[in-house]
Amino acid sequence: MTNVAVLLPPPEALPARLSTYREVFAGPVFDLAFAAAGTFDLLAGADILAIAPPVRRGPDTITAAEAAALREAVRRGCRILAVGEAVFTVAAAGLLDGRAVSTCPAHAEELRRRYPRVRLAPGVRFVDDDPIFTAAAGPAGVELCLHLVRKYHGAATAAGIARSLPRHRTPG
Repeated sequence: MTNVAVLLPPPEALPARLSTYREVFAGPVFDLAFAAAGTFDLLAGADILAIAPPVRRGPDTITAAEAAALREAVRRGCRILAVGEAVFTVAAAGLLDGRAVSTCPAHAEELRRRYPRVRLAPGVRFVDDDPIFTAAAGPAGVELCLHLVRKYHGAATAAGIARSLPRHRTPG
């Protein structure tokens, strides 16, 4: 079983902002857990650490302790998954410097301005720069999650999960 932990932003985050992760990783081949900010015990055993989109994208996007936990997760071989605005959290942890990333076109200029060492991949739906995986929100985020399912459990499992997704969420 693959362990997936979702690092949650502060409590004021909307549950809908986590729907991509829930829809793809809630099931029999993944053990999906949600880790509130400041609780790192779930992160230590995660194979995939999915980052929830932040409520704010300013300098307080991530605490020093959370940034250190993300860097430690990468050091121990954990894969980091950031869909949409979650890329700001990973960038704030310093994990995207020099890496190609994908994000929503609406956030690209702000990301470029805040984190000039991050290399944006315009027009690319998702980027697999193992161990860091980034995507725009919406169908591109679902495609990236299904890409990770294929890496861990094969194409048949990914196809089964894709068929189970709500029609409006399934990548075309």
